[in-house]
Amino acid sequence: MNQILKLLSVFVAVVSIARADITTPIACNLAVFTKAERARHIELIAMLKERVAGMRESTDGYSFRFEAELVRALAEWTTLETKCCPFLDFEIELEPQPGGAAWLHLRGNPEVKEFISTDFEPLLKIARAKSEAR
Repeated sequence: MNQILKLLSVFVAVVSIARADITTPIACNLAVFTKAERARHIELIAMLKERVAGMRESTDGYSFRFEAELVRALAEWTTLETKCCPFLDFEIELEPQPGGAAWLHLRGNPEVKEFISTDFEPLLKIARAKSEAR
C-alpha cells in the first residue's frame, strides 16, 4: 500500500509539472491522509452514496441533495476531501429548517467539472436515478 501511495505522490508531482499553467493540479492525492483519515474518508463516501437524495448540474459543477441531519457528516467529508482535492470549490448549504435539505456543492473550472464527472461518477449515477424517481 505504501508503494502505491508513493507512486501516487510521484504522479501528482508529474501532473503538477505537466500542468504548470494551473496553480493547483487537478489530481486527487490520497497520500495526504493518515491511515485513520483514509478509513474514515472511505466510510463517509459509502454513507454519502447510500444517503444521497438527488442532484443538480450547473455550468461549473454539481450539487448533491441530502437530508439536513447529514450536515455534520458532509462537513467532515468536506474537511477530509479538501486535503486530497484542494482544487475543488466546496459549499454546504442548509435550507430553512425544519424540513429543508442539505446541499453539497462541488464546483470549479471546466477541467474541475470534468474531474467531478469522472471521479464522482458512482455518486452522480445514484443521485441522478434518485432525482429522476422523484
